[in-house]
Amino acid sequence: MKKIISLIAAIGLTTAVYANENTGCGLGSLIIKDQSSSVLQALAATTNGTSGNQTFGITSGTSNCNKPSDFVSNDKLNKFVEENMDELALDISAGKGETLSTVAKLMNVENNEAFSAKLQSNFTNIYSNENVTSAAVIDSIAKYM
Repeated sequence: MKKIISLIAAIGLTTAVYANENTGCGLGSLIIKDQSSSVLQALAATTNGTSGNQTFGITSGTSNCNKPSDFVSNDKLNKFVEENMDELALDISAGKGETLSTVAKLMNVENNEAFSAKLQSNFTNIYSNENVTSAAVIDSIAKYM
């Protein structure tokens, strides 16, 4: 029993150290409204981390979360990139192509040549591994706009 309590305290303390001032957003911040003590803050942060809904809250702007200012919220773009991941990778690596032009258009890019060149020079950061998700690709591309 002592080991379990020690483990819970260690997880809670670690989470509290890495949590922001108000333990972040998510389910924990909704359930545990009184976060006046470090134990309650650790519990809220642990709930946020273990419930797996904090990412959804951040991307949707729910659960006391705010969307990041550079988050691209465009259903057409999300669907297009998801359906054209391989073609987009080829176009970005070449620095040109129809798929890349379509992404630029969906993202309202004004200088297509500069955008394409910037993405090409950062290809390994955008497609960081073979299992990269379309959401991660879009977030990476948004950084280079």
